[in-house]
Amino acid sequence: MELQAWYLSASASLLCAAPSVILLAEVVLARRARREAQPSSKEPSLRYRVIIPAHDEAEGLRDCLRAVIPLLPSPETALVVADNCRDETAAIAESEGAEVLVREEPALRGKGYALRHALEHLALDPPDCVVFLDADTSYIYGAPGDLVELVRESGRPVQGVFLMEAERDGALAERVSGLAVRVKNDLRVRGLAGVGGAVSLLGSNFALPWAACLAVPAPEGELAEDAVWGWRLADRGFPPLYTARAACAGSLARGAEATRIQRARWERGTLLGAWRVLPSVALRALLRGRLRTLCLALDGLVPPLSLLCFACIACALLGLALGAPWVWTSSPLSLLLVALFIAWARVGRDLIAPHEVLALPLHAAIRVLRLPATLLSGREWKRTPRERVVKD
Repeated sequence: MELQAWYLSASASLLCAAPSVILLAEVVLARRARREAQPSSKEPSLRYRVIIPAHDEAEGLRDCLRAVIPLLPSPETALVVADNCRDETAAIAESEGAEVLVREEPALRGKGYALRHALEHLALDPPDCVVFLDADTSYIYGAPGDLVELVRESGRPVQGVFLMEAERDGALAERVSGLAVRVKNDLRVRGLAGVGGAVSLLGSNFALPWAACLAVPAPEGELAEDAVWGWRLADRGFPPLYTARAACAGSLARGAEATRIQRARWERGTLLGAWRVLPSVALRALLRGRLRTLCLALDGLVPPLSLLCFACIACALLGLALGAPWVWTSSPLSLLLVALFIAWARVGRDLIAPHEVLALPLHAAIRVLRLPATLLSGREWKRTPRERVVKD
């Protein structure tokens, strides 16, 4: 085989092996999930507000507010941003005693715009700390005040436990998505926290000191604004801290179309954000000797599992076509499969039965075939349908 072909095969193998190694290290080193010791039940000494962005969330917002308001100093601590709503979201929030901020800008849709609008409103009378909570989630244990207290102790942004669960009786594709979210939001986060001490923001149940809100405004026009915000915060000296003092959970979308919309937004948003933000963040972290931020950037460079699976398979086939040693070119795929098996064994056995694991390669192949459509789906923000079952 020609020398150039060897270089091509070796470069592809290294490029695919790096994220596979990072993923494997995170799932192996993740500490066992355990609830941390709770702080005292007294109210935090910091004055804080809870921002709840809501776009047409009338169906579940009342339950969310009735669950979280008893955990707050007063109902007005909650600030609901009724963002381009066509339903009764604002009226429901007002009836529950929360402060309501109505935003009507149809041309600028997305969670990032809603968060920026809420923070500009709070700047008129800034709190010491801001907690962010999705309108379709509720606390399993702990409270926003627990995050605020840890912000006071550390001076850093704090990300609590945030889970998005799939129904155990749902279709295999839905349960596979549930496993992928558990790996991303739980297993990998615990592994990264143990190694680097900093994690990405997950979209809900996180708190920022007001100084961090001023230093790094909420990103607008992003499909994965939470991840991008966390990376930029770490780059500016505010690496998010992970805690299990407080945990909240929501439900993943049901139905093929809703699942497709949700996954496409997450995958494309993460890829676009990582492409634009992370190379410079990683370079500055390396030059400044910031290990936490560097570990966080390397974690963010791990692509969605469907794309990583496609890349590893393509690498193995390329090596086979070029006549490179099979052990060499198949290493990235082998590392990925080991990481995925460990992840399933640790957090996925209640979602996917052992006999269903045999169907996962077919599911992965379908995801790979749909990947071009996902990557070319545009930057327009699309709301995930909240109905319990969404028909095709």
